[in-house]
Amino acid sequence: MLLREADRTAVRKHFEDLAGPVSATVYSRPESALVVPGRTPCQTCQTTEALLREVEELSDRFTVAVRDVDQAPDAARDAGIVRLPAIELNGAAKGRVRFLGLPDGHEFGSLITAATWVSGAPLTLSEDAAEQLSALRRPVHVKVFTTPT
Repeated sequence: MLLREADRTAVRKHFEDLAGPVSATVYSRPESALVVPGRTPCQTCQTTEALLREVEELSDRFTVAVRDVDQAPDAARDAGIVRLPAIELNGAAKGRVRFLGLPDGHEFGSLITAATWVSGAPLTLSEDAAEQLSALRRPVHVKVFTTPT
């Protein structure tokens, strides 16, 4: 078990705010004892899968599907997946949220919050932020980079 009981309780409470179902697709590569030329091993894929499976147990509105990029390379290519592990969250809200790498530490909290947002739950924004966002006239691609400390 990766999550402490206190974390499990906090996620359950946070997921009470899910407005609708959220699906998490994990793009992953299984561990292999063989070294395959041209194939980069994924050191955190199994841990990412296990973590998301634990989260899935905490709410019937959060489901996880794992896509093996070696078994279904077309699905990964069509989704634009170029790094592993990758997690894509989808729900009633427009757009999608993608996480690259193992979402541990502060990134785990961001994953749980993002799941709430994509569920269609109302966002709480400052008036200034809401005003600036309402001025956007076309889709925006946002990338946020974090570095473990």
